Order: sequence, then structure tokens, then C-alpha cells
Amino acid sequence: MSKRVSLKQFQQDLSDRLQIATSQSTANSRLAVRIADQNWLVDLAHISEVISPSAIAVVPLTQPWFLGVTNIRGKLFSVVDLAHFKGAHATPRNTENRLLIVHPQFTSNSALLVEQALGLRNIDKMQLQSNIALPAWASQTHLDEDGKAWHSLNIEALVTSNEFLTVSL
Repeated sequence: MSKRVSLKQFQQDLSDRLQIATSQSTANSRLAVRIADQNWLVDLAHISEVISPSAIAVVPLTQPWFLGVTNIRGKLFSVVDLAHFKGAHATPRNTENRLLIVHPQFTSNSALLVEQALGLRNIDKMQLQSNIALPAWASQTHLDEDGKAWHSLNIEALVTSNEFLTVSL
């Protein structure tokens, strides 16, 4: 004879199991984006949202990679073209462009322009590569099942770097 469980207890147990399964499956999920024709992975905990770019007000006498400021729901955010920041050509503007809004925990009020968002990737299904030269704000590189390289963007290192913080000419 099976043990009787109240409906309330069953629902609580089911909810607990779903939370555990969700946290385990998303713990190693990263947002995949394209920056300067390269594949990059962004930790979901380091961004608060991903949006389409809106009007950007240009700020004079700033670095070419600093696009200006944009108003997102009444808050001003600085906008940085990540491709241009890393030394490549400026990101071509099109409808696939996205702004990654840096999480408020980093107190930077920054938005990072990327070519496009490609969805989620699980790093558990990738192989970690070593001995690859990366900028200080890129933490590691993984290879997916198809042999494509994916670099991990370390947003904390990026938004606290002197280069990123020095936007004036």
C-alpha cells in the first residue's frame, strides 16, 4: 500500500524539485552573443536584461567605442560598442543588434552593444581550452560540439578595467 501524501505536501515537494532542476540546468547556461564576428558567452547573473538598442545621444570628446548614453525606462546608461572596444571595427548597426544591460551589482549603469544574441549555451557540453591569448576581461575559451570557439566575457573585469572607465579622449 502506498503512503498517502496530502495535496499541499505533494505540491510543495513538486515545487522544490522543480526549483532544484531549474537551478541546476541554468547554473551553467550562458547567453551566447556575437562580438566582432566571434562567439562570446555571458554569465546570465552579470546582466539584468537584453534589449534592442534605442536612440543613443552622442557624447563629444569621448573614445570612438563609447557610443554615448541612452535612456532606458528613465535611467541613463552609457553605451559601449564591444567590438570597437576590443579593437575591431565598429559594430554594423542592424535589427539584430542587442544591448546587454550590465547588472546593477556592478554599479556601472552600462549597456554593451553586441552584433546579435544567439540564445543560451550550456558550458557543461563544451570543452575548456587553455593557452589561448585573451584580453584581461575574457576569462576562458570553450569549444562546442562543432569545434567552434566560445570566449567567456568577464563583465566584472570589463566594467572595472581602467580602459573601460576612461571614456574621455
